[in-house]
Amino acid sequence: MSSSKIFNLSSQQAFKKLPTKLQNFFTRYPPAPFKQYATKPTLTTAEDANPFLPNIHPVTNKLQEPIYSLRRQSDLFKLAYKFGIADLMPSLRNNKKFFQEKYDSKPVLRGVLRPKGHKWERTYAARKQKVADALAKVDDVLIEHRGTKYKKRLERRESEKKTWY
Repeated sequence: MSSSKIFNLSSQQAFKKLPTKLQNFFTRYPPAPFKQYATKPTLTTAEDANPFLPNIHPVTNKLQEPIYSLRRQSDLFKLAYKFGIADLMPSLRNNKKFFQEKYDSKPVLRGVLRPKGHKWERTYAARKQKVADALAKVDDVLIEHRGTKYKKRLERRESEKKTWY
């Protein structure tokens, strides 16, 4: 079916092309332009009672479960999204999001921004610095442990290096 044929459909013809699940839902609960639904729980007898939210029974004042469970809500919403009419649906429970909208609003995790890494990766620079410092002081440590005889040998070696160049 070409896109020009889709736009030439009347609203009733377009409604007939929807799956029966959506047809039944929109028959029982007209879409947004015709009827506005509450975004917070109201009385079950209220005109704007949202079928996706738990509502308060007028006599007992107790919270009743929503008419559509979370699973059925998500099935209906995904079906409506597939047909491009998700914006006509009443607001979902817990401000649930689907598809790309879900990933756009999700915060980036700290581990993705700054990964912890392995312990050897975190301590690598400090260990390298420690080794470099130890190598710089190695002659002093050896002189301390081996004595003056080793110091004289080092000095002689240093003087030979200077003359050899």
